[in-house]
Amino acid sequence: MKKYSFVAILIVSLIVMSLIAYFKAESGFFVGNIIPEMIGVCVELLVIIFVLDKWQKKEEKNKSIKVERRLREFLIFFLKHNFKDFPPSCQPGNFYGTDHQQNQECISNLISDIEQNGLKESVVLQVQIYCESEKEIFNNLIPVASDLTNDHFKSWVRIAFFMNAISAKSETTSHASIKILQNIKRFDDESHKSGLYVGA
Repeated sequence: MKKYSFVAILIVSLIVMSLIAYFKAESGFFVGNIIPEMIGVCVELLVIIFVLDKWQKKEEKNKSIKVERRLREFLIFFLKHNFKDFPPSCQPGNFYGTDHQQNQECISNLISDIEQNGLKESVVLQVQIYCESEKEIFNNLIPVASDLTNDHFKSWVRIAFFMNAISAKSETTSHASIKILQNIKRFDDESHKSGLYVGA
């Protein structure tokens, strides 16, 4: 039986027994003794269900925050390793979830810079080497990202896809890097909207 069906049955039973107790007060052993006991049991069960439900949701959220933090660590390393020579306005710093506004602005600036100026040859080589060595890790983390929201999952899949494309040289490094950055931005935005980040 589903939890919500069980709760509905308990509430209906509680209402029915309360009405019996109210209208048939002091009319025998069943109404005078058994009904109050049953009402008490229903109330206790409802309290237990709601307390457990709240605790379970809190535990699930804490687990999701841990997953998000681990995935974010890989994004932080990608940003710091490959784009450290860009202007300060393009540097997202620590890229913590609590710095959402700064993260969004800096990645937007970084995307604009690449669109306008392209990537230096040294950065292209650096990104290619990074993607070649790290692509399998990002691919293997796709099932982990699926434990978060749909947008987290979609953004992670696209990041992995474009890392593979850079490694296989099926996309230009500049174009694929922009796509990766757009999806890192999307990942961060989804974490902010969902409240799934350390310090939320």
